[in-house]
Amino acid sequence: MKKFCSAVAILILGLIATSPRVPAQTAAGNYDFRAGAIQEIKEARQEIVSLAEAMPQEKYTWRPAEGVRSVSEVYLHIAAGNFGLASLAGVPPYPGFKFQGFEKSTTDKTKIIELLNQSFDYAQDGISKLSDADLLKKVNFQQYPTAGDVIFHLVAHDHEHLGQSIAYARMNGIVPPWTAAAMQKRAAGSK
Repeated sequence: MKKFCSAVAILILGLIATSPRVPAQTAAGNYDFRAGAIQEIKEARQEIVSLAEAMPQEKYTWRPAEGVRSVSEVYLHIAAGNFGLASLAGVPPYPGFKFQGFEKSTTDKTKIIELLNQSFDYAQDGISKLSDADLLKKVNFQQYPTAGDVIFHLVAHDHEHLGQSIAYARMNGIVPPWTAAAMQKRAAGSK
């Protein structure tokens, strides 16, 4: 698992560093980690929320096997990651958020989409306010020694569960909205 997470982290770092949409350097020529992280979170958000919106309410309790997170639990796990990991990195805690029982707190599609959006707003806004010194602060969380490492993990976490959400959608006959739009565009162009 550690090798997989390391590979994902290296891949994401490479994508961030080479993405033309992300300002890789500041005016002073330094890499802008915050801007890269926020851009990746925004991209994950757009796709995760669009999948959550495309998934029918009756599928929110579906799970691929016993003992595996349901659709609602995956989306709430993503939101919990945004709330919890940003807080561990030094963003002031989200009012009223508690990990205990959060993933099983609701199966209501509307409420889950609202929580996803709140969690992404919180993470993006909080990360944008962290200073370089804040990102270098030591933290006590698993194998992540600094706040910046936790933010990097948050980005990887969002993308990891985006992939899981895509698989869940496809297993339920849902084509990801961005794929459906591309297919429609190609079909319209071939006429």
